[in-house]
This record gives sequence, C-alpha cells and structure tokens, in this order.
Amino acid sequence: MIKCSKCGAELSDDTRFCSYCGNKIEATTPPPIVEDDENPDAAQSEPANASTPKSDAPKSLADKIKDKASDKWRKLNTYSKVTTVAIAVFVLLCLVAFLFGKTAAGIIAVLQIVLTVAALLMKKQIIKVPKSWIHFVALALAVVLLVPYVSLFKMDYGDAEKFAWSDILLADVVPEPETRFGEIIGNSSEYLSLYVYRTSAADYGEYVDACKEKGFTVEADQSEQSYYAYNADGYKLSLYYDESNRKMHIGVDAAEQYGTLVWPNSIIASMLPVPASTTGEITQDDEKGFQAYVSNTPIDEFKNYVAACADRGFNIDAYESDESYSAENSEGYKLSVSYQGNSVISISVDEPEYEVSIEIECVENWAFNKYDVDVYIDDSFEGTIDHGTTETFAVTMSKGTYEIRFVNAEDDEVTGTVVIDIHQDESLRYKISCTSTKIDVETIVGTIAEYGEDEAPMPQSASSYKFGNYEDVQKELTDAGFTNISFEILYDIVLGWTNEGEIENISVDGKTDFDQGDIFKKDAPIVITYHMKEEDDPNKPVESETPDVEEDSPVFYSTNTYEVAKEGNSGVFSYRDRGNSYDIYWIIDFDEGYVYYFTDGNGDSTCDRLKIDSGTLNDKVIITYHDGGDEWSYSLHFKYVDHPETLIMVDQNGFDYKYSTTDLDDALSLRATKTIKDY
Repeated sequence: MIKCSKCGAELSDDTRFCSYCGNKIEATTPPPIVEDDENPDAAQSEPANASTPKSDAPKSLADKIKDKASDKWRKLNTYSKVTTVAIAVFVLLCLVAFLFGKTAAGIIAVLQIVLTVAALLMKKQIIKVPKSWIHFVALALAVVLLVPYVSLFKMDYGDAEKFAWSDILLADVVPEPETRFGEIIGNSSEYLSLYVYRTSAADYGEYVDACKEKGFTVEADQSEQSYYAYNADGYKLSLYYDESNRKMHIGVDAAEQYGTLVWPNSIIASMLPVPASTTGEITQDDEKGFQAYVSNTPIDEFKNYVAACADRGFNIDAYESDESYSAENSEGYKLSVSYQGNSVISISVDEPEYEVSIEIECVENWAFNKYDVDVYIDDSFEGTIDHGTTETFAVTMSKGTYEIRFVNAEDDEVTGTVVIDIHQDESLRYKISCTSTKIDVETIVGTIAEYGEDEAPMPQSASSYKFGNYEDVQKELTDAGFTNISFEILYDIVLGWTNEGEIENISVDGKTDFDQGDIFKKDAPIVITYHMKEEDDPNKPVESETPDVEEDSPVFYSTNTYEVAKEGNSGVFSYRDRGNSYDIYWIIDFDEGYVYYFTDGNGDSTCDRLKIDSGTLNDKVIITYHDGGDEWSYSLHFKYVDHPETLIMVDQNGFDYKYSTTDLDDALSLRATKTIKDY
C-alpha cells in the first residue's frame, strides 16, 4: 500500500492516479536487499557502525504525550488539520454560548460541530457519499453559521440614546437608574415606560433594593427577573430584567382617582350584591353588560364579596383563585370579579350567550330560478346554500332581535327575510323558495317568545305528539315545567294495528291545536289521550268466582278500594304468574314495608322477604337483595299508571317480567306455609 502525497489517501501499489483527488502517483523502486551469506540477518539490521542518539534522561509522561500528539499532527494532511482546528473552535464557541445564556447560539455551535465532524468522516470515506465534493459543502456551511452565531451576541438596544433623568415626569416617584442609556416609550405624569440598557444583573438587583427603600413594598411580588409593588400613594411599579440583552424595563402607573360610588338599580346590577365600599366608578351599565371598579376594598373584603356573589346564584361553572373569581348564574349571565391590587376590585357581568342552530332547506326548482342563496344574520355573512340543498348554521348569539337575510348569490336585489328574537338556546328550521323577484321564507320552527316564571313553552306542536308514546310525552312535558298532566285511556286495540300507549291526541288548557313554542301556564290542565288493548280494560266484565263487593270494600287482590289501590303506595297487593310447572307469587306489603317472593309447585318451601327501599308502584318500588358480600336490586311497578291490574318486575339485568293480580287471601294463605328468609 502507498499513500497519496497530496491528500494522504491509502492506495494500492500499482495505482497511477489518486481516486480521491486525482494526483499523479510517481513510481518508486524499493532499495535492493544485499544478502550476506555469513550473516543472513545483516540486511535487516542496522549497520554496526551506525550511531544511535541517546537521551541523557528518561522522558516524562507529558513529554511522551506531547511527542505522540506532535507525531500524529505531522502525519495529518492539510484538510484534516483544518477540520480538527475547526472542531476545537466550534466546541469553544458552544461552551461560551451556554455560559452566557445564549441558548440559540449554543445550538448553532453544536450544529457546526456536527457538520465539521461529518465533513471529516466523509473525506475519510467512513461516511459514504455519492459526490466527492460534498465534504467541502458541509465544512463551508459550518463556517457560514458563524454569521448568525455572532449576531445573537449583539445587544438589541433598538432606538437607544442617552436620556436626561430630569426629563422624566415621574422622576421623583422612582429612584434614578445607574445608567442613562436607553429608550423612553412613555413619559407622562400618569405613566412611565422606560428601557435602561447596559444594565448588569447586579445593577438590576441594586435598583430593586433602591425601589424598596423608596417605598415600593405594598403587595410586592418578586421573582428572579421581575418585581411588582405599590407605594403608599397608590403608584404601581413594574420592573423586568432581560439578562441576555442586559436591559431593564421600568414601568410606573399613577394611582387611579375614584369618586363616590352610587350602586345602580339596573337589571344586571340588581343581580349583584352591593359592595361595602362607597368609592369607585361604574364604566358600563346597559343591557349588554355591567362593569365597575370599587376602591378601598382590601383582599379580605374581596373574598367576602366573592362569597356574596356565589350566594346570589353566581355559582355555576365557577372558577376561583386567590385574586379572581368567575361563574355563571342560572340565566346564563357571566360574572368576573378580580382583585386589581392597591385595594381595588373589578366587577363585570356579561349578558348570556346562546347556541342557535339554524337549519335552512332550499326547495329545488325544476327549470328556472336555480340560484344559490347567501345567508346573512344582520350584516354578518354566514355562508352560502347551494340550490336544492339543506344547510345548518351553528351560531353563538347574545340576547336580542336579529334579522336573517336570504340573498340571491347572483343578484343582491332578490332577497327574503325573517326576524328572530333570541333569549335562549334555539333550534330553528326554515324552508326557502327561490323566485325571480324574491325569496319566500316559510318558518318550520321559529324562536320562542319570552315568558314568565309561571309559564312554559310547548316543546312540540300537537300534530308532532300524535302517534307518540304517552310516557315519553309525559316526561318531556314534565321536564318542560308542566305540572298538571292527566290521562284518558281508549281501550280499543283489538287487532294490534295500534301500539300500546300510542297517543290519540293532547289537549292543553282545552286546546287540541297548538304549535311549538306556544306559551301556557305551567299548571294548565293537560290531558293525554292514548290507546290500550281492549282486554286490559279494568271495567270489562271478568268471569270470576269472587263475589261482587261493595264499592267501598277492598278489591280481591288488595286491601284497598280500587281508587286507593290505583295510587300504589299503601295497603297490600298480590300478583301471580302462572307457569307451566309452577307459579311465582309477589306480595307487596306497604303496611309492613316489605315485599315477599315465593313459588308454588316446584317444592321450594322458602319465601324471600325484602325491605322496600323507596318508591311507589306508579313509579317504581325498589328492593335490594343482600346476600353475604353480594347485593342486587329489583324494581316493581304497575304496567300502566293508575292501573294496578298488571305488575312489571325488572331484574338487575334490565329484563322485564309480567305478573297479573291474584286473590290476596289465597296468596297470604300460601305464604303462611313457607319459611321466611330475610335478605
């Protein structure tokens, strides 16, 4: 192997041109070996008379390392020497950057090191690259990165110039800084904003101490790079130190001057407790919101006021910290109370915002007037409806009246409008039809008018309720606030074309034709008429061996009269399910407060006794089994409200089981033969 004299690359002995740098390789002839028959090893040894330099003393470890490094350095080619020096320089730059807190510059230096090492490895072919010149690009890029590195060490002093402290209008409020090289941002008798440059960390610390001696110690808040405090006169000081650029910011705000505070009696202000302090300022008081600043209110009084606001109903979705509080009330008004400092609090209330969904169906035309429609709410563009499609727009709106405008996307003189009155969340539906001269608007579901506390809007129209299930509708109306709901049952289902519980009609305060959003008194009589099977008619004659009883006598399955039994909350009831091989019995004893369960015909001689946890049979009676560490619950209820003839049991898995009334005396007699087992 031979080495290239130019780049140092190792080459085979027969190479004539270097494959790395193209240098011509001169042929060399090794010196002849002279053989000595008497001494065959002579050719391999030093001549007898050769002189060997001798050291006067043994070399130290440092000298050996120095000699070895010097020998290594001499063997390096020019490129390797350059990259080695560059790596050392970049490592030094990296250390300097991080030492002075210049993180960005440090990252650049690390990148320079990586690029230079990569260039060296590419030169030595340890990293294979398709082009032999790429290592030069990597090294050049590392050198070019010196420009942003150096720029990051330059101090950003902006429009800095020397300033005269005598020009500062609040110079008597704060101490004079050490240097007068900086930039004045604001300078008035009410406000000072000043950058002071060429300020060391020690200078900043001394200035903070000087401010404290000047009296800025009230409600002080100090960190490593900032200081905030008031003085006795209410001036607010804010200091900030930028260590990387060696500059300090001085901010001073004069104390606010407040007059006598007279608490208003407006709608929003009346929602709030009246503050204890009588000094402050009202900055907003209208239907859109309320804003007030109250002085002479220390932090303890602030916390008392927050508690009073919570007692006034502002306690929904509440957030509280040491110096702030926010919450909503039941009407959606949003309160924010914050401690501003220097015994000043801010109180603000914003009107509610409502989520409004607007569904718009554009009726498709067959031939003419097939244009798209732009939708505006007042002057706000909401989007475009392609002709013949349906779009839904979700909008957040505050309380008030708005105009929805439908505009021909090709001719803004062809329009249609509808007015909406927003005071709650709404789901609106409209159908629009395009003509050559206007856009017709049909309201499917419009906004609901405002109503009093004793009133409520109908959730749906009368036609929408028809064919629904009476229990579902009853729940919806109850949730809407209606309290006077009764039923009329038509026992007319014979062939099963009509579903059990299906609504025939609903009357509200005598009206059977009402629209969604119509306002009624919450206690208005509502009668839901629905269908049931003819066979379930309690008044239908039933063949029974039980003799007729007087009207006020107990019914055969209950200790109560029928009218009392319908209430499902007193007396004793008995039910049975006739099975193929055995019968199942339930006895519900409200007098004792227990439910009994037993069977007949399968040889089981026990009877389960379970305490009634809660409920009535018109709602559901809850019973719970307690068996060792296990427990599970059942519920029992009339199949139909106010109809005790049929019992439904729902087990712990949600499965329903049906039971019919049976003779109470027979059931009690059979129970007497069983061994009671308490659960």
